Amino acid sequence: MKVLLVTEVFPPRAGGAGWSTRALAHALRAAGHEVAVVTTSPGPTEDGGIPVRRLSVHGRKRFVVPRAFARELQALDHEVVHAQHSLSALGCLGGERDSRVAVTVRDHWPVCFWSTRISRGTLCPECGLLPMTRCVVGHVPAPPPLAWGAIPYMRADLREKRRALGRAGATLAVSQAIADELRAVGIPRVQVIPNIVDADEAREVARGEPSMELPERFLLYIGKLEENKGARLLVPAVAAARTGLPLVVLGEGSLAHALRFDATEKGVGLVVRGWAEREDVLRAMARAAVLVFPSLWPEPLSRVLLEALALGTPVAAMDTGGTREILANGESGLLVSDAAGLAGAVAHLATDASLRGRIAEGARERAKAFSPEALVPRYEAVYRRIQ
Repeated sequence: MKVLLVTEVFPPRAGGAGWSTRALAHALRAAGHEVAVVTTSPGPTEDGGIPVRRLSVHGRKRFVVPRAFARELQALDHEVVHAQHSLSALGCLGGERDSRVAVTVRDHWPVCFWSTRISRGTLCPECGLLPMTRCVVGHVPAPPPLAWGAIPYMRADLREKRRALGRAGATLAVSQAIADELRAVGIPRVQVIPNIVDADEAREVARGEPSMELPERFLLYIGKLEENKGARLLVPAVAAARTGLPLVVLGEGSLAHALRFDATEKGVGLVVRGWAEREDVLRAMARAAVLVFPSLWPEPLSRVLLEALALGTPVAAMDTGGTREILANGESGLLVSDAAGLAGAVAHLATDASLRGRIAEGARERAKAFSPEALVPRYEAVYRRIQ
């Protein structure tokens, strides 16, 4: 089968959505399919034998990226087109062949203009006219009520995205949590297929030596330093856990300075490495005593957690969104509901070697549910149905 993956994010420099797309591409290729990638993300034009067409775009991404994808698709001939994110979905939908397009929804972009469902640092229960008067504050550089002028555009944007998904041959949610959101706003033909993680590949990469210096024993955080990722909870939770272990942070974002000030005030040893190559991320993860996951937003299906499963890394995580679809509490990780619980889980894992061992074993077993062997047949069934 000839499958074209279309995405605005793709490695080498990418977050979870980009690396999940790459994992899917290689899993499909290994299963015997002819796979190509079209992206607006810069990088090499080949990835392990998979051709990658890199489109150059200039201007406001919301407008120019979908148009670039739409133009490119007119010149290509594939049996199945699979859009991997919001802008690629808009670019792939709107033509005569919409029924042959599958779209994977990896976050909250069809139900939240900001894609996070976080409003001024807390979870927004729904997206409507009144909630938007709150969430524009801090996003739109104008005081209320002037900022409210953005609301009609925001509402129109969400309507356009939902109409586009309504034309797709298949809408694939990465978790049941995302599927429930989509169905609640009337998106048809929704089914759940989670992201793929190749445990053998992750473990092979993790065996190498990291390029950065790491403490002998440490706690680890991986991700953006932003409100939705729970970055403000990170240092207080580590301080309250009282493990004495330093906290290594692989990530960057608007809360980086606040994190450093908080660590100094609370006496937490902090090593901020910033953005890291995937190889270093996996190598640090494999060596961490505990991965701390303080996320506040409804996590769609975190790639960080999937790779932690593959490596058997003990995880203390906030129980939000699709996280419980990855981790079984007490078996493949510890799930908590608040900051105090997160501190307790970190302390428990850091000090109890037998618990860490049981969690590691359970995590590696759980990773099989997200393997190429388990998930490629489900993607193939979707492609056969819509081609």
